Amino acid sequence: MSIRPLLLNILLTGIVGMTFNACKKNEEPITVPVAKASFELIQERIFTPTCATSGCHASEQESSFSQHGLVLATGKSYDYLFNKDPKNQNAVEDKLKRVLPYFSLQSLLFHKLNWEGGAHHGGKSYGTPMPLNGKALYKGQIEFIRRWIEAGAPRTGAVADTVLLADKTPSF
Repeated sequence: MSIRPLLLNILLTGIVGMTFNACKKNEEPITVPVAKASFELIQERIFTPTCATSGCHASEQESSFSQHGLVLATGKSYDYLFNKDPKNQNAVEDKLKRVLPYFSLQSLLFHKLNWEGGAHHGGKSYGTPMPLNGKALYKGQIEFIRRWIEAGAPRTGAVADTVLLADKTPSF
């Protein structure tokens, strides 16, 4: 065998080997972190710890459920809020919804979380400000909810800036 075919064979073997190795995946796939949905953050950071508690909005079995008809527990809260009529008579007369997509000022949830002056919407009372534990939400939390509503109050998708949730400025 002459040297020329031997070199050609070695060269072709090297090229073929490099091609197969270049196609081989030696690294873990790159994963891009997915932002949590805005509503999921509202549930985790606001509703679950401050609203969906025993004696408040945890279930249909709560003693106060017949008064407000609202459950804010994980897996139920969205369906109780989105485009639903409230029980509060003043809110009904003003044609508010619990959450009216794109319209925070027509959403009872937004009004109930604002403690400013103890009255809501032109001086009308829509009931006791929430949460009942005697501690108003922070301004950042209220603004996060307002922006979520103004973005259409979607069940999925990140539509409000999560930096707002870190704002611990007292709202009242």
